[in-house]
Amino acid sequence: MISDIFNSQHEQKIVGSVGIDGTPQRQDSRTYALFPQNDDESNKGGYELSLSEKGWNILEGIGFSSKSENKSENKDEENKESNGENKEKNGEKERDVSGAEKLSEEDQRDVEELKRIDRKVHTHEQAHLSTAGGYARGGAHYDYVTGPDGNRYANSGHVNIDTSPEKSPEATLRKAATVRRAALAPADPSPADRQIAAEAVKMSQEAQKQLAQERTSENEGGGSEQH
Repeated sequence: MISDIFNSQHEQKIVGSVGIDGTPQRQDSRTYALFPQNDDESNKGGYELSLSEKGWNILEGIGFSSKSENKSENKDEENKESNGENKEKNGEKERDVSGAEKLSEEDQRDVEELKRIDRKVHTHEQAHLSTAGGYARGGAHYDYVTGPDGNRYANSGHVNIDTSPEKSPEATLRKAATVRRAALAPADPSPADRQIAAEAVKMSQEAQKQLAQERTSENEGGGSEQH
């Protein structure tokens, strides 16, 4: 915007008592979930799998995880969820591995919207600035807001342009044309931009009148000398 103008789990289990390698068994409390979870109580039959150390190593080598390990992992997940809920209740925010606060989904949406506005504002003001040329007074000026992520984002801006008449009507005409182009340069000129464009048109009209008067005076002066 040109705003300032300078005028100058449940699991089934397989169990047995013979080791995979056929060696005598030692009892091991570990059991392995070999089937999908099933909540049907009638399908929980079976026997417990008791293997030798070598047998357990073979199973572990092909990717099975023990019931005790699964329970531990599930407990960890429950603790994480519980901690997260407690932090939300206390008004605290979770933090990522770097220590930065994790944003909620709502905050993330707000940040994305602020980024979009920031890009739009900078594009808008740069369009004014690049078209105004030497009539711009300084660079673009921005107003900022701080987002949920702690970063600053531009939410408005303006470019100062000199709109005072030049010494000659010809120069004023050129200046008025440039000011009008600069005011309407963005894809979405603001009401203030359109107002500046309208003022530039008036300035151009005044310069045309002045130029016409000067030409009339010159013609009249030339006619008197011939008589």
